[in-house]
Amino acid sequence: MIRERAYAKLTEILLEFSETAGGRPSLKEFLELFKWPSDAIYSSPLKFEATLADGTVYSGPTGSRVSEMNDSVFTDLTDFLAGLSGEEGGNPVPPNDLANVLLAFINSEAANLVDVSSGDVSGLSITGTGSVAPPEVGGILAVPAGGAWYAVIVVARNRFGVALGIFGEKFRSLKTVQPERSTACKFPVYSDDTQVVNGSWQVVGRDEGLLSAFPAEPEIYHSPNPVFPGFDFGEFGAAESPAGAIRLIDGDEARAVGILTGTYRQAFTGEFLQQCLEGLVRQQR
Repeated sequence: MIRERAYAKLTEILLEFSETAGGRPSLKEFLELFKWPSDAIYSSPLKFEATLADGTVYSGPTGSRVSEMNDSVFTDLTDFLAGLSGEEGGNPVPPNDLANVLLAFINSEAANLVDVSSGDVSGLSITGTGSVAPPEVGGILAVPAGGAWYAVIVVARNRFGVALGIFGEKFRSLKTVQPERSTACKFPVYSDDTQVVNGSWQVVGRDEGLLSAFPAEPEIYHSPNPVFPGFDFGEFGAAESPAGAIRLIDGDEARAVGILTGTYRQAFTGEFLQQCLEGLVRQQR
């Protein structure tokens, strides 16, 4: 959703608020409007904290008229959030990106809020749930891809990074992500926690019982032509454990993991893993 369309939609919503409440909303009321609709898009409602230009945290008036709004206001806001998701390929826009969109709107003339003007607000952050801690081993993540979600479990943490086990089924709703109903892909991948911490991936549960579908300490693989001289990784390549043990592999394993086709990667950034996830699932089926 380009900026002009986003601003136009938000302006329409604020006009509807003003007509219902008999006056323009405060910044507090504007941000509070997003609490209920965001619960339909994300795993929990979003709460925002605004910082004013002088560095103080905005508190706003004591009262709020949000509870007086008709359902149509919240339906329109849900449509707005869904429109932003459409710009992300059908996946929920990361909460921090949403905060940036709203901050730009708040500081524009289009907002016309009752208690702040253009330039009065210097920052907008997600709050209310505290800092997002890195998921524990056994933590189940919902990773958006292709307009749906995949279940991923944290298998291990070691010198290679965060080992993630992937389940092959697509879930059409974030709230229905249930990996126990899905088939585990054979080879875990190594990544990081960035997409969890920034809100792009949601932690939806924890089940250590599902860890048995994956090796406890996943290996990484090396091609038969090593980057560093002096290493013999055999005819088809080798696997290396987090403890440093080297194991030569045969052609079938090299083909299955993607070494023979040139598609294997030792590690992924979280963002790149999300882009590659559907292809990885297809490859391991």
